[in-house]
Amino acid sequence: RSMVTTRSMAAKAALNESEDDHDSTTSSSSSHTKAEVVEEEPLDSTSEEDESEGEDVIQIPFPLQMPKSLSPSSAAEFKNCPQSYFFQYILKIKQPTTEALAKGTMCHTALEQLFDLKPADRTLETLHNLMRKAWAEARDAEPYNILFKTDNGAEDDERDLEAERKWGTEALRLLSNYFKLEDPRHVKPDPVRREMWVKANLTTNYDASSSANSDDGDDDDVFLMRGIIDRLDLTRLANGDVGLRVTDYKTGKAPNFKYSRAMNKKIADEAMWQLKIYALLLREMNAAKVNGRSNNGGEDIPGVDLRMLRLLYLNSVSGQGQYLDFDLGETQEERDVVLNDVHSELSDIWRNIRELVNAQDPTLFEHCDRKFCFCHKLRPKFEKGTVFER
Repeated sequence: RSMVTTRSMAAKAALNESEDDHDSTTSSSSSHTKAEVVEEEPLDSTSEEDESEGEDVIQIPFPLQMPKSLSPSSAAEFKNCPQSYFFQYILKIKQPTTEALAKGTMCHTALEQLFDLKPADRTLETLHNLMRKAWAEARDAEPYNILFKTDNGAEDDERDLEAERKWGTEALRLLSNYFKLEDPRHVKPDPVRREMWVKANLTTNYDASSSANSDDGDDDDVFLMRGIIDRLDLTRLANGDVGLRVTDYKTGKAPNFKYSRAMNKKIADEAMWQLKIYALLLREMNAAKVNGRSNNGGEDIPGVDLRMLRLLYLNSVSGQGQYLDFDLGETQEERDVVLNDVHSELSDIWRNIRELVNAQDPTLFEHCDRKFCFCHKLRPKFEKGTVFER
C-alpha cells in the first residue's frame, strides 16, 4: 500500500495550505551532510593523500572491538562497503572533511536556526545570513580549516578565496531552492521537533509477533540503533486526518527516476531507507513508553500516528529543489509491514558485523568497487595482506 510520490517546485504552489506547508542514482547516505552519529569519536587518518614514501603503515589494533551502536549512516556504510565500515567504525579512522560535507553542514545549521525565529522573520535574506554566520564561525576551526588551501608549498598555505566564494554562492543557491520548495513563514504549525535524537534497543532474534524494543535478554541479542531527525512535523493527510511526518534535508541531488519501473522503485527505496529507520525507532520509543519501559532517554513524542516520510532535496539534475514523499500506509498493520522489514535488515547487518568482528580477521571485510569510496584511499596505507584486496 505504501507509495512514493515526487513534487517539483512548480507543483508546490498547488498544495493545500493545510499540508503545512546517487549522484542522482547513488544511495542517499552519500548526500546527507548534517552531523552524523558516530558511535565513538574516531581518530584522524595519518594523511589525506594516497600512500607516499616514508609514510607510517597503519597498524591494526587487536583484538577488534564491536561498535557500541549502529546509526543509519553506519548501517548504510556497511551495506555499501564493509571495508569502509571497518576503517571508520571499527578502527575509528575519520574521513577528512570535504567541501561538499561542509556545505551540507552549514546549510543544515542555517535551516535549523531559521525555525528558532518567529514566522515573519524567516525570510530568504535571513536564511542566507544565518549560513554566512555559521561559516564565518566555523571556517578557521577544525575540521574546516583545511579546506580551500592553495597548496603552494608554503608551510601554512593560504586559502583560495575565489574557490571559497564560489562554494559559498552555491550553498546560498541551495538555500534559495529550499525557499522555493517551502516558505518557512507559512509552515503551520511549527515543527513538533527539530534535531531530535531517536534511539531504541532492537533485537537480533527478531520476531514480528512481538515488540522489537527490548531491554531484556542476552546482550548479544540486543543492539542500540540511534540517529538524529532533522524535523518532525504535523501534516494534513489526504483523508483530512492529522499525522506525523519525518522531514529530512538533503543537499545532494534528488534521485533521477529515468529508468525502468523496477529500477526506479529500487532507487526510491534506497533513498528512503534512512527515514524508515527513523520511523522504526519512533515506533519503538512509543511502544516503550506505552509499556512502561525505558525509551533510552529519547524525547517525548506526540500521540499522533507517524504516516509520512519526506526527503527535501535542495538540488536535482535540473538544478532546482525537489521533494520525495513516502506513505508508510493507512493502517498500523500496513506501516508495521514496512518497518518490520527494516528491522529485519538491520538485525542482519548487526549479526554480520558481529560475525566478522568475532572472526578477528580484517581480510574478511571486503571492499566495494565504487571509485569514490574511502576504502580505496585508505587501503594502500595498510601493510599488504592485512586487509582485503582484490
